[in-house]
Amino acid sequence: MMRYRFFVLLSVIFFTLGWALFDSTDSPSVLAQEASPTPTAALKVPSPHQTGDCLGCHSNPDMLGRFADGKTMSLYYDPREHEGSNHIEGCRSCHDAQQEYPHKNSQKQSCNVCHSQILGGDSQGAPVFEVTPYQDARAVSMEINSSCQKCHEEKFQEITDSEHTRVLERGNRYAPICVDCHGSHNITSPSEPRTKIAQICSKCHTSVYTTYESSVHGAALEADSNPDVPTCNNCHGSHKVDGPDNVNFRADSITLCGNCHADNELMSKYDISTNVFQTYLDDFHGRTVDFSRKAGDVKITKATCYDCHGVHNIQAPENEMSSVYPANLQETCQQCHPDAGITFPQAWLSHYSPTWEDTPLLFAITAFYKFFIPTLIGGFVVYIAIDARRRVADKLRKKSSASVETSEAQKTGK
Repeated sequence: MMRYRFFVLLSVIFFTLGWALFDSTDSPSVLAQEASPTPTAALKVPSPHQTGDCLGCHSNPDMLGRFADGKTMSLYYDPREHEGSNHIEGCRSCHDAQQEYPHKNSQKQSCNVCHSQILGGDSQGAPVFEVTPYQDARAVSMEINSSCQKCHEEKFQEITDSEHTRVLERGNRYAPICVDCHGSHNITSPSEPRTKIAQICSKCHTSVYTTYESSVHGAALEADSNPDVPTCNNCHGSHKVDGPDNVNFRADSITLCGNCHADNELMSKYDISTNVFQTYLDDFHGRTVDFSRKAGDVKITKATCYDCHGVHNIQAPENEMSSVYPANLQETCQQCHPDAGITFPQAWLSHYSPTWEDTPLLFAITAFYKFFIPTLIGGFVVYIAIDARRRVADKLRKKSSASVETSEAQKTGK
């Protein structure tokens, strides 16, 4: 009996101890100890900005940078942007100021202490980092712009005399700089396709582009990328951008038009008068402008090409919207000749030389003067030559007579 009681008591003791141990394994303190790993030293790795591991952070599509003005900008970089780019150098070739930015490599903490969102941490929301050295996004663009000079010094020399540079120097931070026209990572040729040039300029010159797009030049460019029609940089330049604010632009504009319209081979493709430039220089307007330009007189008051044909809104002469369409010609002439009557424009030959078939009277007068003026001038030259010969002969004769008289007087005196 005693043995049975002892066995029961021993069983109760073992059961009680087992229950206590089982209950203790589920206590919060034990669970916390199991969940908490043994503390280890923080992993110290080099800064990505020093090693060039840019994609370690900038491959995150949600990464944002916040500037001093409170605005944000995506800091994500898609490697596909460099496909087809003219630039294949590494990031730090242009982003040379970022090697120790935003801070030097920490000797106490690992990257994931602060950058847990970038490295897959549990923080919610898009990672936003203070881009403290920059006031705004434009400040970043302007700093990158200075990096272009390291390789493109020649182009930087050209832009020193550019209209864009003059605007920038007057304090307008949003005047076009390299990245505005060429882009940043996806830099390709600005002339491929050729329509790209005008589209780049349209980012700032929207109204001008809209007008140009509907002109005879712009329509041909947009329709089939016609390589013969002028686009923005043909008239204004690429890096040394010139415009009407330049005192020489008006006078030099006639040569800009002449580059195409005086090209016989080019104009013959479109059945345009191949001597259009020369006929302009032969009339009163062109001759006066050309003489003034060569003399350095920048105050050109006579009509240049764009005074009659327009600037960005040039249309074919047979287009009713053209400023030189017959029905509109009088109004165009009245810009300089307010008293011009309805018959005034009839004196204009549309840059064509007079022919016997089209304008017989004018052709005859022109032919007459081509003969008469040289003959008249030649007659004057012959007359002057004969007169000069006679004058010289008379002087020689008088000198000879005086010499003879002197000789005879000397003989008589003896």
